[in-house]
Amino acid sequence: MEKVDVLARKLDALGHPLRLKIISILRANGAMHMALLASNLGVSRALVKIHMKKLEQAGIVRSWVELVPGQAKALRMYELLDFKISVDPDIIVKEVNDHE
Repeated sequence: MEKVDVLARKLDALGHPLRLKIISILRANGAMHMALLASNLGVSRALVKIHMKKLEQAGIVRSWVELVPGQAKALRMYELLDFKISVDPDIIVKEVNDHE
């Protein structure tokens, strides 16, 4: 994947207020399962799942399944990955020109 595509995907993923709240919660609390994230945000698990998929595709979070000991239950866990994005017009021009 081209660098310009990676940048566009990350910026797109960061372009929603709920996803920014998710990032903030994960940064403050560490890895969490989807139901706990939904509870903290006051939204449905289905809505969290949609937003987590976008963040995961952008490489901002990662997920895994964790089995609950003694129960026939699995939890999808999410954690924030370290990332840094610097954007200014010159960087955008460079990335676009490198892509062509």
